[in-house]
Amino acid sequence: MANLKDEYDVVVVGAGIGGLTCGALLAKEGLDVLVAEQGSRPGGYCASSQRDGFAFDTAVDAVMGCEKGGSVYDTLEELALTDDIEFIKLAAGARIIGSGYDVPVTSIGAFADELKGLFPAESASIDAFLGDCKALADEMERLMTPAPDLLGLAGKFGLVAKFLFGSPKMRKYGGKSAGEVLNAFFKEPRLRAIFGTIVPFGPSAMAPLIMNILGGDATSYYPRGGSQAFVDVFTKGLAKHGGYLALETKVTKILIEDGKASGVELADGSQIKSRYVVSNADGRQTFLDLVGEQHLPSKFVRELRETSLSSSSFLVSLGVDLDLKAMGFDGTSIVYNRSDDLDEIFGTDLEKCYMNIRMHSLRDPSQAPEGMATVQLHTMLPYDYMGNWGRKKDGTLGREYTELEKAVAGKLIASAEKIIPGLSEHIVVEDIISPLTLERRTLNSEGATMGWFPAPGGKMRSQKTPIKRLYQAGAWTFPGPSIYMVVPSGRNAARLVLKEARG
Repeated sequence: MANLKDEYDVVVVGAGIGGLTCGALLAKEGLDVLVAEQGSRPGGYCASSQRDGFAFDTAVDAVMGCEKGGSVYDTLEELALTDDIEFIKLAAGARIIGSGYDVPVTSIGAFADELKGLFPAESASIDAFLGDCKALADEMERLMTPAPDLLGLAGKFGLVAKFLFGSPKMRKYGGKSAGEVLNAFFKEPRLRAIFGTIVPFGPSAMAPLIMNILGGDATSYYPRGGSQAFVDVFTKGLAKHGGYLALETKVTKILIEDGKASGVELADGSQIKSRYVVSNADGRQTFLDLVGEQHLPSKFVRELRETSLSSSSFLVSLGVDLDLKAMGFDGTSIVYNRSDDLDEIFGTDLEKCYMNIRMHSLRDPSQAPEGMATVQLHTMLPYDYMGNWGRKKDGTLGREYTELEKAVAGKLIASAEKIIPGLSEHIVVEDIISPLTLERRTLNSEGATMGWFPAPGGKMRSQKTPIKRLYQAGAWTFPGPSIYMVVPSGRNAARLVLKEARG
């Protein structure tokens, strides 16, 4: 906490990508910015870890919007950072393997042709579904550009008109779950499994999440140097434009005076005054812990408590002495569907649940020592799995937790051997991350990896808040989770501050 001043123009709580983006853009506009991060390194879920020469990404698999004109590229260009990072264009966004199919997700047209070849009886349904996905994606782009929070009264009336009279697909599907829509379109359960695992929220999530990704037909990229390179470039942008990043600086309270945010209090009891505060932290904790219920409308508090969180993750990161390229892999991440039933895929049976197999060192050899490779096995398991992962009543973790972690990892590795033969015999390094680990590292409630759960008919969380001069950025607010979304979120938050600061 050394070198902190008593006052800044803006304090940003949390150095995730949304917070770093917001802080860097505000600093570029001449504001005095502090980004306070409770952890020992920035990046949140975007950060990577190092182990014996292997680099493992915590959560990010690929990034969209990195081409000229994309939201990520344009933000980097605005910060004069485009020469400071290189993106590797991926040939396919994913490869989906299951019972009788092995399908690369390249362009939507090629993807559709592959599926129609596999399931000719469903050809008309495939075309109809993807046609609706394209129409819905076009509608969503029109509805969300520019961000609703940046619109004036006339603009908001126009947005309502766009929704009522120009968005028939959003009106049709906005209140439906992915499972409902997929069941309506397809009789073949394997098709439902393929489409339902492209975006891993599960069948109870709102349908437009999956449909928007499919309809957008966006190209995926991987940052050279792994997701840490993405963190590093935005950290550099903050410093380059005069902002200050304070690590191991935990904010414990957002100060409120006369209904307005006026600064923050830190874990050591010291206070920092500011004209504006932007929270890139957990959406529930921002208000219930940092602000306090006494400053908030009762309806708002009730909604915070009742809204469900997204699931957490379990990640097994392996350094292996295998030649994966010689085995036929090219770095495309694999979605391995071990069931045809979406409810089972997004359940907790370790023989059937969702599995994503990542081999990032094939994209970027610097991620592993020469002659070695990285393999990561990712699934989604809840925070309360097996009695909160064997945590003791006093909150401590003991032998039961360690044994459960190892058992879960072992089952996932055994299953992955059907895709990567001999995997278990070639492990040099093993690192395991559970939902409890994620909660401890990021302070996200229950280790939620994608913020609020996107329930059908649920509302998007505004970046404006009930507290004047307090704004939100990141995965817990508009436009949503994923790097592709949190960069624009940070950009929007910066614009909201500038709009008010400049009158």
